[in-house]
Amino acid sequence: MGWLVGGVRVNDQDKSAVPRELEGFSWAAFLWGGIWALGHRVWIGLLAFVPGFGFIMNIVLGLKGREWAWRAGAVRDVERFKSSQRTWVGVWLALFVLNLVCVFPALAIFGVRKYIMNAKRTEALNALQVMAKGMTTCTARGDLPETSNWIPASLSSVRGKRYMSTPGEWQSEPAFACFSFSFADPQHYRYRWRQATTASGQFEAEADLNGDGIAESTLQLGLHCINGSCVIEPMLDDTPTVGK
Repeated sequence: MGWLVGGVRVNDQDKSAVPRELEGFSWAAFLWGGIWALGHRVWIGLLAFVPGFGFIMNIVLGLKGREWAWRAGAVRDVERFKSSQRTWVGVWLALFVLNLVCVFPALAIFGVRKYIMNAKRTEALNALQVMAKGMTTCTARGDLPETSNWIPASLSSVRGKRYMSTPGEWQSEPAFACFSFSFADPQHYRYRWRQATTASGQFEAEADLNGDGIAESTLQLGLHCINGSCVIEPMLDDTPTVGK
């Protein structure tokens, strides 16, 4: 049995002599790595699947892949082999272009949405910390205030948008007036103080960031006080990583 090289049959004993047509760098082997090696019986190329070593093996396959495929008997017709290698490269390029057109933009959109969600969430995280620290100063004046109204009153006021509150809205609520809190900038969340006992309670924040009428992002920061000394509890956060 033999192999065809440029239309000429080569005997088994000549298999060690690699045809000149197979010399040069193999882009198909480099691009596809272990998959190419598996398809061409180049078993050492399976090292391309080893984490941390794969890229180096891909380069080696690019340099030696054609020779190894020849010696493994995977090349029975040089012209057909060269044609199939062009097909391997063409398929890889087609998949790469498909990723550029479809996958990469989707990942970019996901990243932007995640960034925006986290940026909005930061508002509530910072505001609740300021509120809780401010409330600790109120204990010197007696019991903690009773539950406040939401500011703004309706969730629809922050439905996929920001709300610009006024200092008067905050100062009309004893829970916020006791430490003179107010927002200087428009807010994505609405806030309130909820009293649990005369010595404990929590600040709450909620937002409808995606504008569907449901508060999908909620945060709570509680504190409890004993003899005028208050301890702020860990933040409770039900905000999804990325908005819907």
